[in-house]
Amino acid sequence: AVALVGCAGNQQAMERSLSQAEGVKTVADESKLDAALTANAAADLDSAKAYAEQGEEELAIAAADKSALEYKLAVLSAERDSLKKADARLESELRGDVERKLIYQSILDQETKGAK
Repeated sequence: AVALVGCAGNQQAMERSLSQAEGVKTVADESKLDAALTANAAADLDSAKAYAEQGEEELAIAAADKSALEYKLAVLSAERDSLKKADARLESELRGDVERKLIYQSILDQETKGAK
């Protein structure tokens, strides 16, 4: 009976791991990531499914978990890159604003001195 419970537990764990990997894959697909960023994750998910079909639950779990982590890494890396670009753009805009402020301050100072 213990062996059956262990098998059922592995089956549930495998199904959960596969489901989680598929879920993260969906997020990655919706993020329209470059296929090169997710190639390893896709290959590991395919391996996980193949292991599951062969009844290799432990290998299926490991491959599915690895796939999910690789998909998450791809999504987070893309988000990081996007934020870096936005940050660089904002820094550039801020530098421009500071330069304009200095110009306006200089003009104001000259007009203030001229009015005295």
